[in-house]
Amino acid sequence: MHRSAFLKKLIASVVIGKLPLSITKEFRKIYLLQCFVAGFRHYEGMQLLSGMKEGNLLELVREPQNEYDDCAIALHWQGKKIGFIPASVNEMLSYLLDAEALSLFAIITHLENNAQPWENVAVAVYFVQEVNKDLPAHASYLTRIEAPHYRTLHRNKEKLKQKTQPTMEQLFDDTNRVINLDAIPGEQYEAKEHFEKWYGKYPVVIDKPGRYVQIKDDGIYTYMYDISDDINMVQDDKGNEFLEFFLV
Repeated sequence: MHRSAFLKKLIASVVIGKLPLSITKEFRKIYLLQCFVAGFRHYEGMQLLSGMKEGNLLELVREPQNEYDDCAIALHWQGKKIGFIPASVNEMLSYLLDAEALSLFAIITHLENNAQPWENVAVAVYFVQEVNKDLPAHASYLTRIEAPHYRTLHRNKEKLKQKTQPTMEQLFDDTNRVINLDAIPGEQYEAKEHFEKWYGKYPVVIDKPGRYVQIKDDGIYTYMYDISDDINMVQDDKGNEFLEFFLV
């Protein structure tokens, strides 16, 4: 068997931990990315969550024709789509997948049912490297799994009950969402470019400074990890109400 083919078969096996030490000791996992599954609530993830286990392998599926992101990488669990790699960190991975430069793998690292849906499932993307030399000391982070930071696990839910705050149902189901392009922090230039590119053609006139655009679809959740808890109701010049999202 060709060496590369053998390696792919070896890593794809769920029972790799049961292989003889003489085989597994020659390879190590190099983690390129650790993140939450984006869009988890909007596909089949919520229905499948109870059956998932930490350590389950996921399939990375490129979607170059995706309507909202030409670098889109979907995540599939047992053949069913559960969400995406966040758009803010998928570009380089999409290049690697398109070029077939590396055999990339994804694995569920953490499950947290008590968090909000966009923090239910944490994953890591890695490739396998033959151990023929030691990694530099400063690169040791490449071989370890980090515990995710849950922003929603201990959120003060009372804030959502205030008159100026939307309910959780509104947050997910209301399609009247807006964001102020000019208020996006400078360090969030990728997010600003994303919203300008895909939603700049949907301007909304709000009686506040800045360029507002409407985001009717779930594209607002592309950068959910950097969205503030302060999501308020605003009105346009015609009296229509919108949820105003803020990036931090």
